[in-house]
Amino acid sequence: MKRLIYLSIVTMLLCSCGNNNVYRPSKFPDKISAQNFSFAIPYQNRNSSIIVRIRLNDGPQFDATWDSGCSVPLKISSLEAAALVKAGTLLESDYQTSVPIRVANGQTAEYDVYMLKSIAFMDQEGVEHSLTNVPAVIDDNVATDILIGLPVMQDLGYSHEISQYDRLIYYK
Repeated sequence: MKRLIYLSIVTMLLCSCGNNNVYRPSKFPDKISAQNFSFAIPYQNRNSSIIVRIRLNDGPQFDATWDSGCSVPLKISSLEAAALVKAGTLLESDYQTSVPIRVANGQTAEYDVYMLKSIAFMDQEGVEHSLTNVPAVIDDNVATDILIGLPVMQDLGYSHEISQYDRLIYYK
């Protein structure tokens, strides 16, 4: 009798492991749902972060971290700023102001803000989606990742969904 119970439990476990109807809240159930979006930006997962490819000021491309907790539109390090200066796409006249910003650890630091002419995202079809006149905070720490903040995310479209299933950020 015990054997029969153990055999039944093992059979149930094995059958449940083969279930292909796993619930994935970020998976579109069908093609029609995915077609309700205007465009989709591909991303990669790196160190538990969402990384997208961007182009700044019609110049160099960079990997950037998608950070919905970042209240500034864009944060770049002085290293990326230097690359833009070297490419001739960031000028001294693009300087706007210096502002105090509270960072994630609670400390406040002073950052320079430059107005970037554009930030562009390439969608899965190879079409570029650009925003113009984007304020960028320059961080002196060259090891800082580029952060795409909530204001840029909202300016790209009125709604977006991040799909872990196909690694796309769908925008309306």
